[in-house]
Amino acid sequence: MSQLFNENRRTKKNLKTPKEIIWEIEEKNNLEISLIKKIFANFCWIFLLIFRYILYPFCDFKIGILYSDKIGRFLGNTEFYFRKKSLLKKKKFSLHLLIAGKTVNHQILKMISRKSFLIHNIKIYNFFNNIKKLTLDSNLWIDLNITGWLRGKEWTAAKPQLNFLPSEEKKGKKILESLGLKDNDKFVCIFAKDNLYSDDPTKPPKPDSFWSKKDFRNCNIENYMKAAEFLTEKNIFVIRMGMHKPSKTLRTTNSKIIDYTGKIRQELKDAEFADVYLPAKCEFFIGCTSATYQFASIFNKPVAYTNMVPYGECGRNFHDIFIFKKCLDKRNNKILSISESIKNGVTGDWLTEDKILELEKKEIFFQENSPDEILDLTKEMYQRLNKIWKKKEDEEALQEKFLKITNIYTSDGEKFPGKICYDFLKKNKNLI
Repeated sequence: MSQLFNENRRTKKNLKTPKEIIWEIEEKNNLEISLIKKIFANFCWIFLLIFRYILYPFCDFKIGILYSDKIGRFLGNTEFYFRKKSLLKKKKFSLHLLIAGKTVNHQILKMISRKSFLIHNIKIYNFFNNIKKLTLDSNLWIDLNITGWLRGKEWTAAKPQLNFLPSEEKKGKKILESLGLKDNDKFVCIFAKDNLYSDDPTKPPKPDSFWSKKDFRNCNIENYMKAAEFLTEKNIFVIRMGMHKPSKTLRTTNSKIIDYTGKIRQELKDAEFADVYLPAKCEFFIGCTSATYQFASIFNKPVAYTNMVPYGECGRNFHDIFIFKKCLDKRNNKILSISESIKNGVTGDWLTEDKILELEKKEIFFQENSPDEILDLTKEMYQRLNKIWKKKEDEEALQEKFLKITNIYTSDGEKFPGKICYDFLKKNKNLI
């Protein structure tokens, strides 16, 4: 599947993924400043390089422009940077300055400020961001454009880099109490991306826009309810997460299923804190591959991925499990095998607008995971975490077959750490 980090190209540690390449191109093209400002920006860049050169014998001076206005890049990319840095053998002191502008979550920013030198100022951010766009390849800049997709040991060997203060822990417990949970109550977070979701919550997509109607990650929260009911039968609360007002609220009378994003979030004084605290403290997270799951994964909480597509977000840690959307060829009403889907371009870590339209021309459409498939995924995660999972005779063989077809390896040349749900493969052998 992956043409980036397969077994034949495993040594290319800094190879960019399709999504990261798209972002870099957008950055280079999205630069509208006057000639005078360009000259001044280049002058400032030269000054900063000289400053870096002077300091180099004593410390490694670099500047990082945080993608603080986008959930996924702000959470995943920043955490990957911190984890990678934590694994490096330090030869000299690192003087890394991070700069943030408009911010989607101030609690995360506060936690970052406890880890690194940080400037939070929109004007300063815009100024330095323009310099960076003009000099993207300069070693002055920390590369915060890396998602951590299939990067390997940075996720499995390094610990979570952000933490809560004792005062924040008390604050979080009060929020849980307000939701009806007691000290020892367990809970699981769930999330399904709908057509109103945006990586920048202040800029929801227009209902008739392409990405509102055709985003490959969109899925129906109602398909999660069977799994939610299963968890409540195990005396586990279920909290629906999200940073935006969803298109539909949960229709349930079960008091253990809490629609945080649909009914509660808007009334909280510090919803941004709750957005972070709840996934950070859950037993595990069930959700699609839209960025919200990263509120859990950056704290090493197990993630049960639903509706994964394209077949790249395959788990960042050993405790992650996933299932994916199937590709339906409407011309002959046939579900395509994984290899057939890959041949049609359903691979990597992103699908562009052109690729989605190309699939539509071929009459290939994505089929959401069913309530039963999500239930099977949830049961397996529950059993594995509670150490009651009974290993199946053909379990490893099915995982190996999936790996052979998809050819997914980390940049270290290791097998990807996540697992595909056993029952999903067992019941859909036509896929492999």
